[in-house]
Amino acid sequence: MPRTPVPCMPAPCTSWTRRLAVAGLFATMLTAPALAQTPLRIGVLEDLSGMYSGNGGPNMVLAATMAAEDFGGKVLGRPVEVIGVDHQNKPDIGSGLARQLVDQRGVTAFVLGGASSVGLGVQAYAKERKITTMVTGGYASQFSGPGCSPYGTQWVPSTGELANAVAGAVVQAGGKKWTFITADYVFGHGLAADAGKAVKAAGGTVVGEIRHPLGATDLSSQLIQAQASGADVIGLANAGPDLVNTIKQAREFGITSKVVAMLVFTNNTVALGLDVAQGIRMAVNFYWDANDASRAWAKRLMARNGNVVPTMGHAAAYSSVRHYLRAVEKAGTDEAGAVNKAMKELPIDDGFYGNPRIQANGRVVMDMMLVEVKSPKESKGKADLYRVIETVPGDTLFTPADKSGCPLTTG
Repeated sequence: MPRTPVPCMPAPCTSWTRRLAVAGLFATMLTAPALAQTPLRIGVLEDLSGMYSGNGGPNMVLAATMAAEDFGGKVLGRPVEVIGVDHQNKPDIGSGLARQLVDQRGVTAFVLGGASSVGLGVQAYAKERKITTMVTGGYASQFSGPGCSPYGTQWVPSTGELANAVAGAVVQAGGKKWTFITADYVFGHGLAADAGKAVKAAGGTVVGEIRHPLGATDLSSQLIQAQASGADVIGLANAGPDLVNTIKQAREFGITSKVVAMLVFTNNTVALGLDVAQGIRMAVNFYWDANDASRAWAKRLMARNGNVVPTMGHAAAYSSVRHYLRAVEKAGTDEAGAVNKAMKELPIDDGFYGNPRIQANGRVVMDMMLVEVKSPKESKGKADLYRVIETVPGDTLFTPADKSGCPLTTG
């Protein structure tokens, strides 16, 4: 499907941060036929150039674009247009871009990635404006908890599920005393808190927490404090480059078996290298080589992005946009309330996830996989990263809607 590039907001920008047009723009007169051609616009608010751009970034925009292309490029007779913008992980910039996309471009749905603090602000604004939101790169539990929206869905596991899948298993294996190295913002705080609950529920104890600024490069002080805490386990409540730096510096200090990571993306594993990352276990809801459907889609994506292995977020962007377009078609409108109702009624059928469904609070529940990073000897190629250890049923990990704190499920 040919694409017509148009400069993104804010300018200037790179070729990847421009608007990706899935179909041409034809409407120039306010006649009924012209109105039928008014594009249905989906805004992807992402970190396109900063510390989280590898987790989501340009490939999030590409994945959303592929979903629109695979749907046929149109819905209800209207061209589908995907617009990618860079919020730079700054809540004020993200909120401003969201307003521009709605007021100036007529966007009726957002795909939200990058820092959770940005996504939560945009979801709150979208709730006021009755705009559909699909959270594909925000891992804070608030998206489907206290900050939930009647027009929102969360497609990636939150801090609670990640902590429950990993921390409990480590405690049962003998890692009883924990201290956390935590990124000092909403995601890190949430992950440390949820992991602490999981540790205590499994019979362990939390003996300390050391925080670091977002984007820290020198974590030696935090690692020394954590090592001196007397903990059996150093839990990493951070992500992206922060996580990579922490693990690399821990290896330099000779701290290996103590370190447990709870959110590792495939791009983090690639950045670490299998020599450093081998043996790390983590919970994921998507791995590109898990089944025939995920492999087929990932190979198409990698053919267009220079063989970059897709992350959970990239898969979520494709899956959510595809599902959204199916819901618009079913509802016969892009009105957010009707679309959200249809999204909950329709099965999620792309084959990426095990037993997926959408709860009343907008949380997409699915089975999770506990995976382990392969050794260099075991790996058969650059993209051959993980061994699937076991599948964990989603119903045992995800918080039920009525216990999530989402106001939509109370009263």
